[in-house]
Amino acid sequence: MGTMVHVTVPDTPYQVRRAPTQYRASRQIERILDAAARVVAEKGFSAATTADIAKAATVSIGSVYRYFPDKIAVTKAVAERNALRFQARVQEAVGEIAPEEWRAAVELAYSVYVDMCRNDDGFRAISGAGLAAGELEEHGQFDDPLASAFSDLLVGRFGFADTPALRATLLQCVTVGDVLTRLAFRLVPLGHEDTLDQTRRIIVDLVAAHAP
Repeated sequence: MGTMVHVTVPDTPYQVRRAPTQYRASRQIERILDAAARVVAEKGFSAATTADIAKAATVSIGSVYRYFPDKIAVTKAVAERNALRFQARVQEAVGEIAPEEWRAAVELAYSVYVDMCRNDDGFRAISGAGLAAGELEEHGQFDDPLASAFSDLLVGRFGFADTPALRATLLQCVTVGDVLTRLAFRLVPLGHEDTLDQTRRIIVDLVAAHAP
């Protein structure tokens, strides 16, 4: 396995084997990530192969391996990209919320998450409501990027103390949210509203223990 390097393509940092030197190569990487999201959404993570991803991206399998050693690395990159997109939408949505209104911010963050699950099959497949982080952890250490994004929001915008306990709780929030949101989308194609409401309340209650 070659050394992985960290790059930005465009506005989306993730690790690749070889940094692209031209914009066309950068767009090819984005196409590979888009294809990976579609393939996992259609076939599931376990059934998806690197060859499937290459075919969906209309690139050679060698092009995929040029940047990613395996489907695990591709999937992690998609998860990181999803987390950044989620974080950007939440940051915009909570822009006018006062720091003391953290409950409203947490509820809004979950609403953004649900909306992204409803409208982006790739997001739903790989972030939360489809692919649990545990499926990647089997192959090595995996720090859930959504939990990190959630932590950064509460610490940077709403005055929460950045402690290991907070980070652990937010990982719990993402894990519980993952399971229950997946259930909501199994019950009803657009998400079972009562299940989603219950999930929102559970997340707020977990976060409340760390409120400033």
